[in-house]
Formats: sequence, C-alpha cells, structure tokens
Amino acid sequence: MRYNQHHMEGLDRKKTALYSAASIGTGAFFAFNNFVLPPILKSFGAPDLLTGLLSSTRSIEGVVIQPTVGAISDRIWTPLGRRRPFMLVGIPLSALFFLIAGFFAHTLVGLAIAIFLFSIFFNAAVDPYAALLADIAPVHERGLLSGVSTGVQVLAQVVFLIIVSRAASSGEVPLWTYAVVAAVMVLSFAATVFGIKERREAVVRAEHHSFREYVAAVASHHQAMRYLLTTFVYQFGINAVIPFLTLFLIEDIHQTAEVAFAVAGLTMFITAVSAIVSGKLAQRFGSRAVLAGGWSILVLAAIGGTLVADLPQTLVVVVLAGIGNGAATAMSWPLLTELIPSDETGVFAGLKAAADSIAIPLSVVVAAELFLPRFGYRGIFAMLAINIAIALVLLLAIVRVPARAPLAPEPAAA
Repeated sequence: MRYNQHHMEGLDRKKTALYSAASIGTGAFFAFNNFVLPPILKSFGAPDLLTGLLSSTRSIEGVVIQPTVGAISDRIWTPLGRRRPFMLVGIPLSALFFLIAGFFAHTLVGLAIAIFLFSIFFNAAVDPYAALLADIAPVHERGLLSGVSTGVQVLAQVVFLIIVSRAASSGEVPLWTYAVVAAVMVLSFAATVFGIKERREAVVRAEHHSFREYVAAVASHHQAMRYLLTTFVYQFGINAVIPFLTLFLIEDIHQTAEVAFAVAGLTMFITAVSAIVSGKLAQRFGSRAVLAGGWSILVLAAIGGTLVADLPQTLVVVVLAGIGNGAATAMSWPLLTELIPSDETGVFAGLKAAADSIAIPLSVVVAAELFLPRFGYRGIFAMLAINIAIALVLLLAIVRVPARAPLAPEPAAA
C-alpha cells in the first residue's frame, strides 16, 4: 500500500490529543519496566544481568517479531485500518500478563515468564502505534506531534513514579501498581484506537511485491539504514543505564527506594518538557540538528554521572540528562520518517525495533559482565558517554536528510 500525501489532513488539537492518548499507557509501561521492575527483581534474588535483561523494554525475540509486525501492518487493510488492529489485540494481552506478573507470579521463574510475555505483546502494539504517526501527520508536522506525544508519555511516567514513590515509603512496591498500569494501558490505547480514523481513501494499493523484493527495496534506502546504525550505537549506550538507574541511586548514592523513584520521576519530568520544546525547535532547525544537540548534552550528563558522589550533584546530572533525553526521544522516530517512503513506515518501525532488540540485551550483557564488576553501577555512565559520542559522530558524518519540499501556499479567500 502507498500512502497518498495529497489526501493527508493536517493536525488539529483533537487529532493530536487522540493520538497522544496512547502515550499515557506507554508512559506507565515504560516507567514500571525501567525503574520499578529492577528493585522488584532484586528482591526476588535476580542477578544484575537478568535484572537488566528483564527490565529492558525490548528483548531479543523482537529481532524477528517486530519487523514482521511492521511489514504486515504496511501491507494489510481491515475495517479498523492497518495499524490499529495490532493495538486492539496486543495491548489487552499485554495488560493481562501484567496482572499475572503482579498477582500470580510468586517465583523468579514465573515472574520472568510473565515479563517476557507482556513485553512481546506490548511491543507488537507499540510499533504500529509509532508508524501511525507518519500516516496521520504531514512531514512538516511530525516533529511537533512526536514532541507532544513524547511529552505526554514522559509526563505519564512522572505521575506514575510519584505515585509509586509515595506507595513505596514502606520499602515495598504494592501489588495494586500492576493493576494501575494494566488499566491505564487499556483505557489510553482505547482512546487512540477508537478515536483516530485511518482513512481508506488515502491509501492507494501498489502492485504486490514478493518478500525478497520488499526486503531489497527497504535495504536500498541507504540513509535510513545509516541512521539505524547510529541509533543502534546510541541504544547500546543508553540502555546500559536505564535498568540500573534506580539501583545506582540506592547502592552508590545511598538513597532509599522512595527517593530513587522520585529522582527518576524528576528525570522524566525534565525529559517531557524538553521533548515538547524539541518538537517546536525541530520545525525551525530540523530533526537531525535537534537530535545532535540532545545527544551532545547527554554526553556531558554521562561524564558527570561518573563523577557524582552525593544527591545534589546527582540532581545536576539529572537535569542535563532530562534535557538531552527529551530531544533524543522526541526526534528519534520523526527523523527516520524523513528518510523513508511513507508506505514503508511500518516495516521501518519494525526494523528500528529489531535493532533495539539486539542493542538493548547486548548492552545489558556488556554492562553487567564488564563494567559493573569492575566499576560498580557508576561504570554504566562511562559506557554511555563512549557510545553516545560515537553515535553523534556517525550522525553528523554519514546521515543526510533530503531537503523538504516547500509547503503549498494557502488558497486565497474567495
């Protein structure tokens, strides 16, 4: 299928709000997975390697599943469109296994299986959700929509982490937090699934290609593949930090779990503000320039992370990390959509997820086996600085964004 840009409507507040609604559910999922699960897994006796792998939002099976889901979502059409059916099925199943993880998994093995399953179904839904952005927003408005939806997602993480921080004052995370995440996921994605309409008249059927021809066409987009290489390097660094951040605050900075969740919430709040601002800046300076700026700030934050010794110093690093992470998170997908045809956004969402599915577990293994034994949790920041610096050089040296076509002037009033 080929998406017809001439039939694509511009954004309005209602469409922006309905699309961004699902980001509330993704925010709750990411907050729990990245920041709350690590201490829970530690309480079950999980070693650092297993904690990092299970707390990552991507897992190795995504190398096969995510590109397959993306390719299928590009090539089908149903009464609900081509992206929303995956959300309609995947999110309730993910929520179900979330509840099983909280209320029925009483051993580390049982918890690990439930985490594995709710991650698979969540990722099978969230990549078509990402691809939907390019289906409903013209190129020049994608950075803004991504900035708003990312800001909503991260603010949802902030709210959830504040709730968990207060609930964990007794030293344990209560089971009802699992139910909150499951409910928020289902309700927020329902608003997007039933609120956003995928327009059949905007999709024109192209001739059917074999799978081999399809893969060859995807591989021919050299700038997109170069960009995926840079994001692979970036993800290899950033995801060595995320699963261990709360443990770093507890073990190395000697803070309580309540404070650790609160600091994670502050990081996400700054990230949300930065994401929204970055979306506006991208309209003027372009996604690539804003992404490069965000990565540069993250390098400084990572270097600071290797040096901090107390909570006030850590908060300074948190501010820098939030600013850089907001730009990086908001620009990552819009920049990719500028490098590919709009009828292949689903498969590229899958390819990006597949790259993440390799980079994230691999980075956790390297962090847990090489950096943590030698340098403790502080060592992950050195790994982050090195990888983001390399990714930044690659972005500036090998990725080029095609010039945007000028916007058509508004018709004169009669």
